[in-house]
Amino acid sequence: MLVDVTQPLYGGMPKALTLPDVSITPLRRLADGEPVEVTQLTIPSHAGTHIDAPSHVLPGAKTIDQIPLERFTGPGVVVSVRRAPGETIGVQDVLDGGPELRDGDMLLLDTGWAAKFGTDDYHDHPSLHPDLAEWLVERGVGLVGVDVVTPDLPLPRRPEGFGFPVHHTLLGREILIAENLASLAPAAGRRVHVSAFPLIVRGGDAGHVRMVLDVPA
Repeated sequence: MLVDVTQPLYGGMPKALTLPDVSITPLRRLADGEPVEVTQLTIPSHAGTHIDAPSHVLPGAKTIDQIPLERFTGPGVVVSVRRAPGETIGVQDVLDGGPELRDGDMLLLDTGWAAKFGTDDYHDHPSLHPDLAEWLVERGVGLVGVDVVTPDLPLPRRPEGFGFPVHHTLLGREILIAENLASLAPAAGRRVHVSAFPLIVRGGDAGHVRMVLDVPA
């Protein structure tokens, strides 16, 4: 069974509060007598379902076009965790919430927050505890995916001078981060095969992606 965990793109869609809006503008329309339909898409690199490259937070680090293709496909686990806004997700949550995490797996965290996409509540979500990020580095995880805006603290809860510790820990070891995933519920608690190939953006700090999970019958 294939499960698409990608949020559709549309004008005015939810995105991080600090980013400009997504816009989809008609340029040429058949209804206006044009021979073709053409649309212009304007979107920040970190809106919608996307994968962060290390260069997102680290000067001189790899950009999205410099990451080998094999990094975007492979085995993974979908771990179900339920936490309140502002609470953190820890190592024990991952151990309790799904299949055993093997070295090299991709980890996808099903927090249930995808159901809040499009509401104000979407922007106040649980986050990864920095200790969990360190543990994932030790386990050799290849990618961490979340159904929230960011694995770090949500914007309303960040102290002054916030330094994005989870991003720095993961991307500093070239563990990729996928954000704004759609509902992972159909694959919760399962081992899956992940396919998540981003757009090739030269020098890009992220790449928009269509993430699909192959869930065994």
